[in-house]
Amino acid sequence: MCIYEIVLQDEKFQLHKLVKVKDTIYDSIQKKELVMWFWIYSETSEFFYFDLWDQLDHAKIGQYVSYKNFIFKVVSVNNNKKINYS
Repeated sequence: MCIYEIVLQDEKFQLHKLVKVKDTIYDSIQKKELVMWFWIYSETSEFFYFDLWDQLDHAKIGQYVSYKNFIFKVVSVNNNKKINYS
C-alpha cells in the first residue's frame, strides 16, 4: 500500500496532518527527469522531519515514531483519496 497522507499525534495530543507530495524536475546534465517525494504539513507546506520520511512511508495505525525528544503516534493513514503534486 502506498501511503500518501498520515496524521500523527504528539505527546500533547496535538495532531499533525502530513501529506506526501511528488516533485518532478528535469536534470539537464543527466538529460532525464528526476522524481522526488516529500512529506510536508498539509496546512503550511513546511517540510516534516526528513529523518522520519522512510518510517512514514511504512507506518501503520497505532505505531509510534520517535525523533530526538519527540514521540508521535500514527492515528490515521490515507484519509485523502488524491495524490498531491507540487
